[in-house]
Amino acid sequence: MGTIARFGVFELDLQTGELRKQGVKLRLQGKPFQLLQALLERPGEVVTREELQRRLWPAGVFVETESGLNTAANRLRFTLGDSSENPRYIETLARAGYRLIAPVEIVASDTQSASPTPQDHQKVRRTALLLALALAVLVATVATTMAFRQPRAGGFQFRQVTFRHGQVSGARFAPDGHTILYTAAWDNGMRQLFLTNPYSPESRDLGINDVRLVAVSRSGELALMSSDGNSPIGGGTLSRVAMNGGAPVTVGRNVMSADWSSDGRLAVVRAGDGVNQLEFPAGHLLHKTSGWISSIRVAPHGDRIAFIEHPVRHDNRGTVRFIEAGRAVRSLTAEWVEAGGIAWLPNAKEVWFTASRDGEPKSLWAVTLSGDLRSISQIAGTMTLRDITADGRALITRDTERLEMTALEGESKVENLSWLDWSRVADVSTDGRLVLFDESGVASGAHYLIYLHDRDAHTTSRLAEGRAMALSPDGRAALTLDAVRRSQFHLISLANAAAGSVVDLPATGLEYQWARYFPDGKRLLVLGSESDRPLRLYVQPIGGKPYAITPPVAVRNVAISPDGGRVAVLSGQGKLAIYSTAEGDGEPRIVTTSETLAPLVWSTSDSLYVQHIGGYTQIPTRVSRLQLTDGRLQPVRELRPADTLGVNAITKVMMSEDTRTMVFNYRRVLSELFVVEPTNR
Repeated sequence: MGTIARFGVFELDLQTGELRKQGVKLRLQGKPFQLLQALLERPGEVVTREELQRRLWPAGVFVETESGLNTAANRLRFTLGDSSENPRYIETLARAGYRLIAPVEIVASDTQSASPTPQDHQKVRRTALLLALALAVLVATVATTMAFRQPRAGGFQFRQVTFRHGQVSGARFAPDGHTILYTAAWDNGMRQLFLTNPYSPESRDLGINDVRLVAVSRSGELALMSSDGNSPIGGGTLSRVAMNGGAPVTVGRNVMSADWSSDGRLAVVRAGDGVNQLEFPAGHLLHKTSGWISSIRVAPHGDRIAFIEHPVRHDNRGTVRFIEAGRAVRSLTAEWVEAGGIAWLPNAKEVWFTASRDGEPKSLWAVTLSGDLRSISQIAGTMTLRDITADGRALITRDTERLEMTALEGESKVENLSWLDWSRVADVSTDGRLVLFDESGVASGAHYLIYLHDRDAHTTSRLAEGRAMALSPDGRAALTLDAVRRSQFHLISLANAAAGSVVDLPATGLEYQWARYFPDGKRLLVLGSESDRPLRLYVQPIGGKPYAITPPVAVRNVAISPDGGRVAVLSGQGKLAIYSTAEGDGEPRIVTTSETLAPLVWSTSDSLYVQHIGGYTQIPTRVSRLQLTDGRLQPVRELRPADTLGVNAITKVMMSEDTRTMVFNYRRVLSELFVVEPTNR
């Protein structure tokens, strides 16, 4: 006799180790299998991380068990088709362990030959009936698929279109369905607009530079976006131009994303005061969020618009949503670790998109308007969906993406601090010796990871899961935030980080984006929002109640004066503004400058260290010292990566309070453009 554990649509033979889904054998071995066994033994109970680590890695086995356990859980979820954000089977309890939440049935199974019983005959008849029904559904599905020329998962041919080194930033099919238009920056050059087709290895430069292609209308009109270094906050300039020539004409500013409808109207996402708002047609508000919206696409028929909504600025975690005239916004999926790239199928009943569920590279998925989700295709690398033609061919890029991190001290000391694949600097200690950063790429899986690098000891220590916020001025604690539940900060004692010494600050009713410490270490400057309200800057005493010091605003950079009485910000409108930190203390002072300047450190009462914000791809970036009394700028340093191939932006600069150390991020992306053709057409 054998023993089978049944849960949901799965059953696990505890003797043979076979996992089956509705009778189909699945591959599950090693640590993920052992993890599932442990959870099945105690359904509904929390199995602690310590218990699981002891079970999966016996004493004497040297391995990084925290990372190994996360990897095992991610692989198990992938096999089960489960999600950590909306679990059906495996629930994660932060810093505690895991729990199997699906009902479990343990049954005996005779693995030896035996004479069939009447009950066996009844089961056989029921199974035959189910198989007949399944076959009928399959036939109907295939017929529907052929009618709409909708490709099925698995049968694809990938035809490479581009072959140079650099990043493809936008790509669409022309109205004929064969010609391809795309923007790319090749070999460290500027963005250019190209035209090609799948059967030619050459591309023709159309002579339009420093823009990104965002949409092509049915009449052959292009929507182009030009942007500067402040565009992630303030949006860019939208223009339109005929595909066959002419000068681009500006049609909108502060635009984040855009698409054409079938009748030639523009849908846009516009950056407002502390919000992103979806407008269709342009000027008519449909939806707004304190996060940001990307990848909007108008359906081939009607006024339905699909898009990806991201709750945190500068973070690609997001949810696929859609809206149609006269109805509320609906979410089609749960939240994905990373999401970007979306298109409607020709029948407008299904949306395809590229996203990552548990930290794996982005792959191609499909979801119906009723929320039925299915996997379409995976490749070696990260996929980004760009477009789909009327006959079901898709345009995708395969991207190699990294966020790298470098530290500079003085005139000569340069250190590459990149750790995994998405090393985002959050803060630098007052003396520049400690660097707080987090990892949110493929390597970290579904849960963002927080690290502390000691530049003197040349060591990097993992602190916790979540997003890194700030280091306390005395260097004794790190402020962190959960990547999903953003309503409560956590303080990690750096002296006892290994022991898991964490203090949860009280929730205040705000949803947070980021935070900085004031020089006194007793208050926080936070960017956040009340429920369904725009973003504002708040002053929040540690453990106290926050109060707003700005009107609705989205800001890119901040610097706090040495006495804590003022805050300098770069606003979404590209203005350098100074706010008082006293409650209800009036309008900001606008500092008039000839360039767009982002504050880094407020060094003395009348001088700021600032970054010059130029074009989106401007490398190097310049750092200067600004005299607030007379607006005089004194050059300090230029920042550039040692290797610039594929680097499309220096995304962030942090400076220590003693002004001796700078740590900066730069994004490196290398792309290849492909046409994906269903082989079953």
